[in-house]
Amino acid sequence: MNSTLLYENEVEEKLHRNAILALVRETGMPAEAVIPLYESVFERLKHYAKIKEFLPILVSREVKDILLHRVNLSLMEYRDDYL
Repeated sequence: MNSTLLYENEVEEKLHRNAILALVRETGMPAEAVIPLYESVFERLKHYAKIKEFLPILVSREVKDILLHRVNLSLMEYRDDYL
């Protein structure tokens, strides 16, 4: 995804890049997995946002939920294979 089209300006892009880095640290997931998911969720939510300053928080929360759900599903599949 082309970030120059995704973000309205450099300040907005920097805010979201910082949110992405925080997600990488918090979840332990590689940036290569977090960035496309974050940008996809951001692109979907930005059209509905009335207060754009809250978008990094809202997008991060949804991405974190998705990533944690994926990890939990993987762990359940792993457990089921070995029980």
